[in-house]
Amino acid sequence: MSTHKNERRGNPPFQFRLDPELRELMEAAQQQDGDESLAAWIKRVIRKELQSRGTEPKG
Repeated sequence: MSTHKNERRGNPPFQFRLDPELRELMEAAQQQDGDESLAAWIKRVIRKELQSRGTEPKG
């Protein structure tokens, strides 16, 4: 039996499934917007949406 603890550093990943057509559309938008990765694009879009609702993430 292993006593190694599987501790994650930083923020834990958030995983979800994407329909292939939706992913293609998101990747096209990401490239058009100039984001380096799909994850960066998703985070930016979510932050923008939260800001429009008056919610600011801390940090």
